[in-house]
Amino acid sequence: MAKKILRTRLFGFRKNDVRSYLKEVDIKANEQISERDEKIESLNKLYDEIAFLKTKISDYEQREQMIANERELIAQTLVAAKETANKLVSDAQVDVAKKRAEFQQTYTMEINKLAAIRNEVVQLRKFATDAIRSFERELTTLERATME
Repeated sequence: MAKKILRTRLFGFRKNDVRSYLKEVDIKANEQISERDEKIESLNKLYDEIAFLKTKISDYEQREQMIANERELIAQTLVAAKETANKLVSDAQVDVAKKRAEFQQTYTMEINKLAAIRNEVVQLRKFATDAIRSFERELTTLERATME
């Protein structure tokens, strides 16, 4: 604002000059107040935006913590699942080994039984063959005796 020169009269300053000066001061003050109000409104908007962003940051931090907790839970679950799977595989291998041994033992017993049955069949065949030959001889002897 340029320096205003107030003219004087007999008992003081001229009223029009004073009024004009006060009007200029009032206009400048109102402009400054308007500028300050705009700045305050702008700062309030920034404050609101900062508050909104802080809320978003807080939400994201909570979500991040939840995700971290879920990841930890998933990791623990995977470790437990892996341990369980390893135990199941180990138990299955032990069970298979036992069943294989039992099967091998049963197989060996059945082979031995089959060999014993085969021997019995051979002996029965020999006995039957001997019995048939003996009957044939007796039959032949009887036929000769009846023919004589």
